[in-house]
Formats: sequence, C-alpha cells, structure tokens
Amino acid sequence: MLSRLRKYGPLIGLAALAVGGWAEAAEPVRLSERQIDQVVETAIASFEIPGVAIAVIQPGQAPYLKGYGVVDHRTNVPVNADTLFGIGSISKAFTTTEIALLEQEGRLDWDDPVIDYVPEFRLSDPWVTREFTIRDLVSHRSGLAPYAGDLVMLTEGKANRAQVYQALAHLEPKSSFRTEFAYDNLLYIVAGDLIERVSGRSWQDEIQSRFLTRLDMSGCVPDQKQLAQGVARSLAHDYADGQLTTVDFPLPDITLAAGGIFCNARGMSQWMAFNLDPAKGPELDAARRADLFSPVTLMPLGRAASPYQAGTTFSAYGLGWMVQDSFGRREVQHGGGLPGMVSYLSLYPDDGFGVMVMTNKTSGAARAIAQQLAALKFSPNPVRAIADQGRAEMAAIRAAQADTAVAGSEVAAAGEAPRPALPLEQYAGRYDDAWFGPVEVRLDGEDLIMDLGSEAMSGRLRHVDGDRFIAVWRDRALNADAYVNFRLDPRGQVRDIEMAPVSARTDPSFNFRDLRLVRAAKQP
Repeated sequence: MLSRLRKYGPLIGLAALAVGGWAEAAEPVRLSERQIDQVVETAIASFEIPGVAIAVIQPGQAPYLKGYGVVDHRTNVPVNADTLFGIGSISKAFTTTEIALLEQEGRLDWDDPVIDYVPEFRLSDPWVTREFTIRDLVSHRSGLAPYAGDLVMLTEGKANRAQVYQALAHLEPKSSFRTEFAYDNLLYIVAGDLIERVSGRSWQDEIQSRFLTRLDMSGCVPDQKQLAQGVARSLAHDYADGQLTTVDFPLPDITLAAGGIFCNARGMSQWMAFNLDPAKGPELDAARRADLFSPVTLMPLGRAASPYQAGTTFSAYGLGWMVQDSFGRREVQHGGGLPGMVSYLSLYPDDGFGVMVMTNKTSGAARAIAQQLAALKFSPNPVRAIADQGRAEMAAIRAAQADTAVAGSEVAAAGEAPRPALPLEQYAGRYDDAWFGPVEVRLDGEDLIMDLGSEAMSGRLRHVDGDRFIAVWRDRALNADAYVNFRLDPRGQVRDIEMAPVSARTDPSFNFRDLRLVRAAKQP
C-alpha cells in the first residue's frame, strides 16, 4: 500500500552505469509552463482525479510549482503549491539518506548485521538472520514475498513493533536470500527502529531536523499527527461500492519510516534540489550520494515498461530509490501510495531535471504525468499517451467494480443462496496465525462477524455457499472485501480459514492469501 511495485540477474557493470557511462541521447528541450499544464489537465480529465500538485525543476530556472483541481471532490477549495499530501513510500529515501548521514558520521556501516543494533530482529532462517545487513533492510532482497506481513501494519490493534518482529520471525521465505526483488515495508519499519537506537532520537525528530527544517521544507511534517489544525491539506479519494468518496485511513505510527511524510509541492522542490545538487542541504559526500543511487537489487524489466518510451535496458532498486535508464539517461525514481492518495518522484541527476507529482485519488496518474513530461523533454518524437492511459485505467476500475458486484450477487437475494453447511455458531471462535496473531469470528444475533483486530477491517460475513463467505469490511473505501473459506477436518469440524481478496483492485498490502488461520482449541 505504501508503494505499489514488484527479479534477478547479475549486477556486472551496473554500478559503473550508475555514476556515468550513459549512452548519448538527444539534447533535452525546455518544458514550457503551457506544456506542463496541458499534461496535468489532460490527466485530471482522463483519470478523473479531483486534484493534483506538481513541482518541476529544470536547469537555470526557478521551480515550477502549481496546484490543479480541488482538495475535496465535494467542495471548490483549490489545490495549490502549499497543499499537503501524504507522499507514502517516497518517504523511504528520507530514511535511507538519514542512514547514509549516520554512516558518514561513523555511527554505523551499511554492511553491519542488523542484529548488532536490534537484537530482537529475527527472520525464519537463523543463518539469514545473522547475515542480514542494514543494506539488506532497505533494498528489497530479503527472500520474503512481496508486501510480506503488511496486514500487520494496517491493523491498528496489531500495529506495533513487537508484532512486526513476531511477523518477520514467522513469515516463510518465497525465494533465496539476495536473489530476487520483492517489495517490503516491514523491513523499513525495522530501519526506522534502528535509526532511533543509533541516533538516540525519534525518527520524526531526525527527519525534521536533518531535512525538513534544514532544507526549508515549509509546512511538511514527518508524521500526520503533527499536522496543525486547519492546515491546507488534500483529502484522499477512492471508490466505495462504486461511488467516489473521501478516504480516512490514518496509518499507525510504526509505518512512518516506510511512508509517513506529508509534504507539498514547494517543500518537495527543496528535496529534489538537494538530491540534484550536492551543494544544497546537509553535507553528504559524493561517494555516499552515489551509493544511494546505485543498483543493489535487479528488478524485472517489466517494472520499467512505459507507453512513453522504448529501449530501457535495466531496472534496479538502490537504497530507497529505483534506478533505471530512460530515454538514454539515468533516472532515479520512486512512487508512494496511501489509501486514496498517490505520488511519484522522478529525477534525472545528470540533467538537473526533476518532477514531483501528488494526486488525491488512487490511480496511476502521478507516474503517467511524470513520464509524459520526461518524454516531452527528452524524446525527439514523444508519445502522447496520457489520455488513452487514463481512459483505460478508468475502464479497468469499472470492470473491477463490476467483478465485485458479481461476487456480491452470489449472496444478494435473500433465501436464494444455500444455507451454510454448519450452524453459524460452529464457525465462531478464535483463529490464530503464526505471523499475524489472533482473529476473532463471533456470532452477533443472526450474523457472523470477523474482526482482524481493526475497526476498519471488522465486518459481517455474508454467506456464499457451503463453508464460503465474504467478509464485508466496515471501511468500504478500502476495496478489500475478502473471501473467507472455512475448511473442515475429517470429522466435519472447522479446522482453519483461508482468505483471498474479492476485487482485482485490492491493494497487495492486504495480503490475506498469506494467512493460515488455525482454529484455537476450545477452553475447557
């Protein structure tokens, strides 16, 4: 959820490419304000987004900062350059840059074992636990499945560091250590904990003093709880049961190092300038700056595929940044997704060009805007695909909503669906998963209620057939309703539960498929 992403291959030669040796490319043009406005306005119309804020940096020019549309689809309050958005996983680069500063100060080394600083850190394999370094924490090569354990941090009753460490110790690997890219948020939570232990200050205080204050990122905060009353901020939007609605899903404190910063276009222009110009901001030497932008874990080339360009030859994850070649140039970028809010940051360090786009609806518009602008700047024959891309996405969203409606129709007509295979009270009880912990299924009158330990993810189980139900969560904007299949033992008694999302639009952070909820023994 904090970022939507997804393997392998040798790293031979890529470190050199990260600092130079790129193929010659066409001379970039200067983007005009009119061009930028046209791209954003087309995206707003085709992706059906309430509001957008943008910052564009070009050499020799003041940053172009602008807001478009509205902060709330129900009002006419405009977005401007000072409107705050949650930037999600773009926050990860702040975490890794803080680690780089701590290394420069001699307080840690990227290749130190994590357990030297966080003794309770464990993975399921003891050897991997011993070998796991700080660099491994932030480069998505742990061997765990993509988004492993994210459901813990999205469930307020379980969103604490003790539960995160329990989850990591029990999650089974899906690949060998350091062989495949698999995006991970929980390990950035560990990185935040490590920063606090080394620095002696909270992650929030370190980020505030090192970056937000020093770079004059006015109004930006490391934690949404620090937002002042009445501050200019955008609301988040997504679809709930087919209708566009505002989303209120505050992320727990433990997620901050993985995706907690709220910022505006003006502030993010300062962050981009720091990353493009070594003379700006905290003094970070050239080798450590290059380290942040250097490939660590190769990603499948399909992740870099874009309708706006051809010829990308590699894509990799560095330290808090994705690195690839785009239009014959080096690009470092990262997306950030929160419920109902998506951002995208793209930098071309050798060209002094950067784009930050913040949107207030779940969509691919932020990335599309940044890539369309890069195509206009760097390609001699730029593809103009943003309108078609937006229309295709909206068609896919409506199709996914139709799929959800079809799932709902399985239980829509009272009396038509067959009765559950067992009396409802026989499904009720406590169920345990080794990494996620307990889940309660209780009988409330004539309804079964499933409670994952979250106000948002607690809801009625609607019967489909046999021992299969659909969990209809209280927070409808999550788009995360899930099939709940009670499995029986040979005696016909409930043994465990398997789950899977109903909708294709369900964020992969709702990793219900990783759960194996085993019925707890009844107390005597």
